[in-house]
Amino acid sequence: MPASSRTQAYSALGLAPGAVPAEIKRAFRRLAMHWHPDRNAGAEAAERFRQVKAAHDLLIRGGGADTGPDDVADDMAEPDAAPVRGPDQQEMLWLTVEEAIFGDVQVLELTRPEPCDECDGTGRITLASSRMCACCRGSGRVQGRHGLVRCDVCGGRGYSAEAACEACEGSGERRAGRKLRVTVPAGMWPGRTLRVAGKAQPVGDLPPGDLLLVCQLRLHGLFALRGEALEVRVPVPLFALLAGEPVTVPVPGGETVCVEVPAGTAVETCLELPGQGLPLRSGGRGALHVVMQPVLPEALGKTDIAALRALQAALAGREAKLYPALAEWRATWLGMTPRKSGKKSRKKAG
Repeated sequence: MPASSRTQAYSALGLAPGAVPAEIKRAFRRLAMHWHPDRNAGAEAAERFRQVKAAHDLLIRGGGADTGPDDVADDMAEPDAAPVRGPDQQEMLWLTVEEAIFGDVQVLELTRPEPCDECDGTGRITLASSRMCACCRGSGRVQGRHGLVRCDVCGGRGYSAEAACEACEGSGERRAGRKLRVTVPAGMWPGRTLRVAGKAQPVGDLPPGDLLLVCQLRLHGLFALRGEALEVRVPVPLFALLAGEPVTVPVPGGETVCVEVPAGTAVETCLELPGQGLPLRSGGRGALHVVMQPVLPEALGKTDIAALRALQAALAGREAKLYPALAEWRATWLGMTPRKSGKKSRKKAG
């Protein structure tokens, strides 16, 4: 086989002579996907594809028949010939409670490191004129482990014609951003991954991998995440709870639900609203945990105080039934028996 033919084949694949078979196959897959007439409508696509295929056959198979564009499907379907692409990229997708439940469209701004344009990625720039070395302060020497040694920054000259690039702070890299419009589907529970095909950061000449967006919930002023459940805390006037008045509870989506609370409730109470919580992995939505927090009045007028005293007088004599824990405590520690007919009695001492 003429050496010139093999050299031309390597050149057609963009490889240096002597490339190993794995490199030849990777180059062929990349070029075949680019020049295949089904993917590329250019006038020269078919001819370039035949050249790439012929170069591959010559280097891998030692020649072979003249194959056309349709033959690439069989070659790329071999077990060891899966299309090569760049790595996947994982990012956090921060959503509000409503976005996670109902879906939305987000414009993400993703950043990536790129070589600094000011210093061409070196982290150093050439100065118009030399200046005193900031490291050794012009002496050309710095303190080492065993005494003074030559300053590596200026080479012992005490001055330098270079300085750290201010644009990248000497790192040689700058963060470049790109914006990506993503449609977030409904039902994104915390931890669920949304795969956006072909939108990862490109690496070299390889086709980009997939962008993997892992759902996380943003802090919310009303709803909180407790474990895997959604919770809302609702302050309710104590006397409304005691009277058993309906309570209006906000739910995700800007709507409200009216909840019935048993009359006589006087302590913090938790109940569940099925189907009003976060999306479930099994489908549908979980329950919203509602915590009713009794709230006492802070500023009472004379009329309010009079009404409370009237209520207290009406309840007098029924402590054992209304306040059993209080009645027991008084009997144990104060020696008081429950009041009857508005009067209190005490145990006789001795």
